Amino acid sequence: MHEGVRSRRHDELARFLTSRRANLDPESCGLPPLRRRRRTPGLRRDEVSALAGISTAYYTWIEQGRRFDVSSGVLEALAVALRLNDVESTHLFTLAGKSTPRHLTANVVLPARGGEAMLEFVRAFREGPALLLTPWLEVAASNARAGELLDLERGTNLAEAVLCGRATLRLANADRLAGAFVALLRRNYANDVDNERFDELILNLRARSDAFRRLWDAHVITGTPLMRFEIRRRNAAGPTFEGMIVADPLASHQFGLFMSQAG
Repeated sequence: MHEGVRSRRHDELARFLTSRRANLDPESCGLPPLRRRRRTPGLRRDEVSALAGISTAYYTWIEQGRRFDVSSGVLEALAVALRLNDVESTHLFTLAGKSTPRHLTANVVLPARGGEAMLEFVRAFREGPALLLTPWLEVAASNARAGELLDLERGTNLAEAVLCGRATLRLANADRLAGAFVALLRRNYANDVDNERFDELILNLRARSDAFRRLWDAHVITGTPLMRFEIRRRNAAGPTFEGMIVADPLASHQFGLFMSQAG
């Protein structure tokens, strides 16, 4: 692996661990409460290392982004210590450049024929607009209904269109549901940290959307909720749709956005 890619992986791994450590309450992890007030929220590095059964110096090196190989055993111990769920644990292994343990992928069903089944489903969808999206949320294909209602050409980035003020399509609750786009982009970024085009996209989204910047910097990688989209044509209110992004939560593949008219 190229040294630049390795360096970026180590940096992203360090940031992710730091973000998860800051989110944990010591008492919920079985640690005794401190009599004095903590300077920063969450667990300290020595507490994480104790829970994971590794030395504080070793864990500190990982969080400092030092360039060395972290074993799968240590990653599993950290996942337990930081109380990561399966999606977060898979993300941790991906950032470290390791194969995901079998017990985390046992229930994953991969799309047939490299995503062709999803493409066929998008084109055949009749309930409302449907889009086939790349791992970077760019429109790869659409159905006839999407062509009628949405001004989204092939190659348009959905996150930019929705979060950065495009007039035709908007989320009714964009601030909260920006997390859905952040989660998908975060998981795919872990698999392709040297993608310069992706870096440009993130820089643009962080500059133009406060909600995206806040959630991206918090390393949000949760699931994608039901989203409410409002279609606006010529600045006039149009139909409202409820949409769901269908994606494998433990792997990076093409996925689809399917919208049905809200009642």
